[in-house]
Parts: sequence; C-alpha cells; structure tokens
Amino acid sequence: MAGGGTAPAMKLSDVFILVGACILLGAFFMHAWAPPPVELDAVEGQDTIASHTSGASLLKGDSMEFVIEATNASDVSLEVADENDLVVSEYSNLFAAGDKETHLFEATTGGFYTYTVTFTEGQGSVMVDVDRQLFLDFMLYPIGALLLAFGIVKRKENLDEGVIDAVLEVEISD
Repeated sequence: MAGGGTAPAMKLSDVFILVGACILLGAFFMHAWAPPPVELDAVEGQDTIASHTSGASLLKGDSMEFVIEATNASDVSLEVADENDLVVSEYSNLFAAGDKETHLFEATTGGFYTYTVTFTEGQGSVMVDVDRQLFLDFMLYPIGALLLAFGIVKRKENLDEGVIDAVLEVEISD
C-alpha cells in the first residue's frame, strides 16, 4: 500500500463469491446483449451498393438465420463463404416495400464463415441470429452459480467457527 500499511488478507470465501458473481454477471451480459439490425441503403441512380460483411465461428450443425426486411423495392443478395473463401450458400431475391424474409444457413463443417449481404437497389435492414447446437456458452451459468454457492457456504462455515472459538475461550478462562 502507498501509506506503508498492510491490508488484511482476502478470505478464500470472498474470492469465490466475487469470481462466481462476476461469471454470472458476464454470462448475463453475453446473452442479453443483442446487436441492432444493420441498416443498408443503396442510393438510387448512382453506382452505390450497400453491403455488410461479417462472420461467425460455427461448429458442425450450428446455423445462422438471416432476417432481411426491405423498406422499399429492393434487390438483395446474400453470400456465405467458408474459411477457404469458397461460397457455400447463395441467395438473392427482389423485395417489395415492407417485405420480410428469412434465410437459414446450416454449417456442415466447423470453421469460420463469412457472410455478405448486399442491397444493389433499395434499402432495408438485416438481422443475423446464430443458433448453437452445443450450449457451451450456457455452461457459464452453472459454473458461476457453483462458485458463488461454494463461497457462501465457506463464509457461513467461517462465521460459525469464529463463534465456537469465542465460546471455547470463555469456557477455558472460567
């Protein structure tokens, strides 16, 4: 410490409580955080094409759902490419104003997949949802809960031991 003093050691039970609570809070934010839909706008009469490129790491059986919504007459195309830049899924369609369509891509092998959504005409929005077959990202909840519960149990044990020690000291001094 800067003042030359010492701080009492942190109890192991407090460490477990702190780590368990942080894992639970982090898992909650990881699942509650939803990115907003991407707005795309191709300017009419110009050579401007609106596109959005991103990607996701998928395991075999995982899927990506693309929800495409057009705000006016639009020409939309979607390409999904694997790690080797080979196009594994293509989709294109003409949309009328207000049309909404869903396209599902399922990974046949694990790896990083890149997708590109292009509006060559019109404007609209795209929402991408990744659906995992293995719920590995949900494992944080039981791990965090176990650590938190273990820390609380250890803390209660430590509190009970302190009371017993005080009682023993009183009995010995009599």
